Amino acid sequence: MNLQRTLSYLGAIATAVVMAHGTPALAQKVAESKTAEPDRIRGHVTKVDASSMLVQTADGRSVRVEVSDNMAVFSLAKASWAEVDFGTYVGAVSEKLGDNIFSPIVRDSLSWLHKGFELRIIDEKLRGIAVGHTKWDLTRASVMTHGWVDDMEMRVISIKYGPTEEEETDVEVSRDTPVLKMSLADKSLIKPGARVLAGAHKVAGGRYVAVFVFVGKDGVVPPM
Repeated sequence: MNLQRTLSYLGAIATAVVMAHGTPALAQKVAESKTAEPDRIRGHVTKVDASSMLVQTADGRSVRVEVSDNMAVFSLAKASWAEVDFGTYVGAVSEKLGDNIFSPIVRDSLSWLHKGFELRIIDEKLRGIAVGHTKWDLTRASVMTHGWVDDMEMRVISIKYGPTEEEETDVEVSRDTPVLKMSLADKSLIKPGARVLAGAHKVAGGRYVAVFVFVGKDGVVPPM
């Protein structure tokens, strides 16, 4: 666990897929990720060919991202709060709330209450992926947490990622917060119109090379 926590979010994803599928190319990506965070490219796919996709971002840019059979692809499908239970492995992007923010429960946790922007129920085949807590770029103060549900009160869950009381994040999942199912997928989901979040390294010549891609299914927009 200590080794995994030293990896970036990208490296942890690649590590899990390598362990599951024994892909040498992804093992190389793990080594790279120890020294470089990927750029995160969010938008919808406008064009796809055998080796790349063109992504239109919210600010109007068209970004070409190289894709391969060796990158990690994850699908995001609609899920329900009712599927969340004690021990469920989840991921969430959230932001710490202030001292005076009203909480619907009386809390005795050492973890600060966070507002959830999204909650992902992670397929059991991926349990343990990216376990931990790190900064994220959805907002200036957002964080990404992966772990198991250790406590639930009303719509607040404690996401536990280590043995001590401090190693957890309490996330309030409002009725408006998207709840999604995250599963391992393949390149066939990447098609024109698909909404994606790609983690890509910028390499020589200004090219982007994807290491992981999240793809929304059935109209889902990755809220991460």
